[in-house]
Amino acid sequence: MCLHKIVPFLLLLTLTPAHEAQDTSAKTPSDPAVYMVVFRTPAHVRHSSPQVFHGFTHDLWSFLREKNVLLKVDPERGTIETESEMSVGSMLNIAKQAGATSLLFVTVDRPLSKWIKVTVQSYDLDGKLMWSEQASDAGSMTGKGGYKKALERLQTSLARRLGGPGLPVRTEATIVPAPSEGVVKP
Repeated sequence: MCLHKIVPFLLLLTLTPAHEAQDTSAKTPSDPAVYMVVFRTPAHVRHSSPQVFHGFTHDLWSFLREKNVLLKVDPERGTIETESEMSVGSMLNIAKQAGATSLLFVTVDRPLSKWIKVTVQSYDLDGKLMWSEQASDAGSMTGKGGYKKALERLQTSLARRLGGPGLPVRTEATIVPAPSEGVVKP
């Protein structure tokens, strides 16, 4: 096989961006994007299960992606889900390194009087708290019902903030078309 026939094909493969239908990451370094860190409190560790924590994290992440929030994922660390306390400064450094323009800090707690309590705080990269939302189950009879109520309440609160500071969403201007898209042929 001739090398001059293979090289253009390989070059085409390396220059063509991978395209995912649900990719909501920022496409350029200047695009606003949020980095999410999720913390599991000691009370949640003692009185709930890891499945509840990771499930809530997954459901929140899925909600944000469905709403086209521009999420950054650190290529080295991924998204941080931790039981270890971190300073806001440390989380902001990670967000900066990932190329995000803000930090979404999510705390999953298990107070004795509730099945689950979730606090979401949005910080700019200077460490200024831009906003905070909180949701809990408010007296559900079961843990599963409490989980669902808290998630629904949090989604309602966050939906009002979509497109604002700390929750940038993908718009037509932030979508980078694939090479065959958006090309007008004469």
